[in-house]
Amino acid sequence: MAVSIFQRKRDFVYLVFFIIHIPVMLAFDLTAYYPIQIKPLWMSSLRTWYISTYGDRFFYNPPAWFPTLTFLELTYHLPLSIWAIPALLRNDPRIPLALLVFGLECSLTTLVCLAEMLSWEELRLEQKGLGGLGGMYGGYLALGVFMTLDCYARLDGWIARQKGLVPVAKKSA
Repeated sequence: MAVSIFQRKRDFVYLVFFIIHIPVMLAFDLTAYYPIQIKPLWMSSLRTWYISTYGDRFFYNPPAWFPTLTFLELTYHLPLSIWAIPALLRNDPRIPLALLVFGLECSLTTLVCLAEMLSWEELRLEQKGLGGLGGMYGGYLALGVFMTLDCYARLDGWIARQKGLVPVAKKSA
């Protein structure tokens, strides 16, 4: 019998993340890809408010490499997120592999963004802190690192069972 998503606490956290992540991408992060004719005014207003509140330079004066990350979000995050929701609900056995890659990619790209953001001298301390961009980017980084470690441990446990090995997590305990 299938184990309910409500009994799989980590998967439930990932499910909630992806359910939130898709609207955020579509309503905010990826709006630069929308033709101006179909982009609702509220999306531009939201971005204006966000920039004036948090001072996030990525959305008004990004470094040369940042559009590559938004393209990655469009071509990788969005399709994977759409796939992940029903896959998590049905407990798809490919979830650990897919989320290992996703978590690692998110961790690395978010770490780069966080390091860049912390170098912006024009930001006030509260904009860099937990109540500002530091909290937003830091939370995303924390989830990515947790997802990476969790999914690595799941795959390592599966491989260890298949090959009669001791999982790495058990060796260090």
